[in-house]
Amino acid sequence: MSNILVQTIFGWPAIILSIAVSIVGILKKWPWMLVVGGLVCAPFALYISGYPFFHKATLLLPFFQFGAAWAVHAKRMALAWVLLLPLVSVSIILAIIVLSQNG
Repeated sequence: MSNILVQTIFGWPAIILSIAVSIVGILKKWPWMLVVGGLVCAPFALYISGYPFFHKATLLLPFFQFGAAWAVHAKRMALAWVLLLPLVSVSIILAIIVLSQNG
């Protein structure tokens, strides 16, 4: 049971939920949803920052979502989309790494 909980909090469900909530927040113009997305992303960002390929810079991922929340609040939608790109980029890079592993 605890293994499933850890995978849910730190794994792909958290990543996908964070991105989905953030996209809905931008589309609906609800800044609070981006804050929720950042909070969901925080454990994943903390976990992945321990890997050498990603370094400590991944700790900033939730702050980009918080910045996107501010951008939505300030009605700067293009900036909100740009601030969501780091999380999406890291997620795509991680997916490529995971899918390219042998065995």
